[in-house]
Amino acid sequence: MRRVSQVEVLREWLRVERSHPEVDWFPIESLSEREALDRLLDRKPGAAAFVWRDAPVRWYETTLRRADFEGLRLVEGPPGLRWRALSPDGTVCAAADRIARGDPDELAAETDVDVRTVLEFVEEMPEGPLVVSTREGCVPRYVADGNHRAVALALRMRSGEFSPQRAYLGVGRNRVAKPLLERVCGAVRGVFGGDSLRDGRGGR
Repeated sequence: MRRVSQVEVLREWLRVERSHPEVDWFPIESLSEREALDRLLDRKPGAAAFVWRDAPVRWYETTLRRADFEGLRLVEGPPGLRWRALSPDGTVCAAADRIARGDPDELAAETDVDVRTVLEFVEEMPEGPLVVSTREGCVPRYVADGNHRAVALALRMRSGEFSPQRAYLGVGRNRVAKPLLERVCGAVRGVFGGDSLRDGRGGR
């Protein structure tokens, strides 16, 4: 795990956005951190909201291995909508299980998730890192960007195939109103160690 600057993450996140066929070219390299965040919030307000909501965010470049996907959750959002409608428990693996058992078109109509794109990514995974967010303490890791790719990787895992995935992990500050259990768990982790990928200390 390597510590990286926020502007580096934001610029690469924008490069992934710019690589989509339907997106017109726009400059990235000359953008300041504030300009890059403004453009990202304009393009993906829901996915990128944690960058300002949980600021300051510590960023790490890491590699997600098979075990890291077991508890990985889909992008945060209202229950029962889109990805949350697809995954019974909100995890990437549960979404993959449901796709494996269901009809892609029926699931797409029910959840408004582009399930066909997930299946295409199983066959040919596009380049680019996942963006994963968490906070200090006992907080799940959420896929802020790259949910289609993450679920496609989980589908590959079902057949025994898996390739480690490059990712940016953003570790935000705890919110003022965080639950007591979350605070205590984070303090215990700090004393006894714990999941290095989740809390941002150390690496895998």
